[in-house]
Amino acid sequence: MQTQSQPQQDRDLVVLALSGSQQAFTQLMLRHKESLLSYIRRQFSIGEAADDLLLIIFDKAFRNLERYDPQFAFTTWLYSIAAHSCIDYLRKQKALVHSLRYMHQTHEPRSSEQMTDPSNPESEMIASQEVAKLLHFINRLKPIYREPARLRFLHDYAYEEIAQELSIPTGTVKTRIHRAKEILAQWITPL
Repeated sequence: MQTQSQPQQDRDLVVLALSGSQQAFTQLMLRHKESLLSYIRRQFSIGEAADDLLLIIFDKAFRNLERYDPQFAFTTWLYSIAAHSCIDYLRKQKALVHSLRYMHQTHEPRSSEQMTDPSNPESEMIASQEVAKLLHFINRLKPIYREPARLRFLHDYAYEEIAQELSIPTGTVKTRIHRAKEILAQWITPL
């Protein structure tokens, strides 16, 4: 819970961070990370990916710190970034689930233009549930498929980035991703 003096302290830390103090930004991050993580998990039903999203949120905040308006509480600005980041994440995951379902039916990728994406709380909740099921299925994959699938589908890595991360050839990554898609498409049909 914030005290009356904490918003002022946040503003002071923002000023220091804008002047180049990494320590000031680190203090802001440490001060707000637990409550922000709780918010992500509670409001958006995001489980395992919450830690990764937290890093993305703080990265966006750091890169856009000059846009913060000190007239308002720092937390208001930070939680706005968090909400938008979580919604973007859920939309990507929903698109992935729909794409995998479509591939199972036609064995061809589905473009994002072909997918409808209504932005309402009910569809976001459904997307979140579908993402949880997708995570469950990805975790069931054999390890050689699991890691490339996680990096590609959950973290949106390019094939080359996955190859570098896992120290395997790009061709091997493409083969493993293709195989993971086939397996996931079979398992996801009942969703």
